[in-house]
Amino acid sequence: MALIDCGECGRMASDQAAACPHCGVPIVQIFASPLPASRAPAVAQRSVGFWLGLGIFLVPMIFAWFLLRLGHSATSRIIGFGWLVFALFAALGHEGEDAVSGGSTSSTSARSQSAKVAQQVEPLHEYTAQQMAAEYERNTVAADQHFKGRRFKVTGVVDSINTDLFGKPYVTLRGGVNQFMEPQFKLSDAHANYAAGLQQGMRITLICKGRGDVAKTPMSDECIPDN
Repeated sequence: MALIDCGECGRMASDQAAACPHCGVPIVQIFASPLPASRAPAVAQRSVGFWLGLGIFLVPMIFAWFLLRLGHSATSRIIGFGWLVFALFAALGHEGEDAVSGGSTSSTSARSQSAKVAQQVEPLHEYTAQQMAAEYERNTVAADQHFKGRRFKVTGVVDSINTDLFGKPYVTLRGGVNQFMEPQFKLSDAHANYAAGLQQGMRITLICKGRGDVAKTPMSDECIPDN
């Protein structure tokens, strides 16, 4: 015989007694009622919300790790970490392209510097304002191939000293087919004082870059005085 706790009132009673002497509940009923089995707590299923999905899409290196929390499905984790791997490979590939393009840019810059040095070393061709005007009068296309985009030295007699719409100084040299089509030569801002000291009738020599013509009038810019 053994003493047990009554499941109803909690007091001690004999396991051989027909009922608990304190509350009257049958002992057989107490043992006949199975104890509830312990169950593991259920895990709530999580869904990938809008903001989490947006974060994974934009910054997978940070937000993909939230999928490791309990409740997210295996499909969500596969998609999220797959996108993370893709983003990492894409970033590494982009860095490689930048390195290649950086080297290419450096090579291009070096070639450009070499070309500029070669242009500076190459002797400048010398012309008169009258020669320029005559070439443009005869054939504009041929004159552009000769002067446009090229640096040259030009000599002539000052006809006028003016400024354009933006206040940039330029001079016209005599030699055009008429007084309204004299060749124009725009000076750099650094030589505004030089332009201020010019007078009509002065003979000057400039180093300029041709930029084509306007209605058969030769135009040049980036001009500096040839000292």
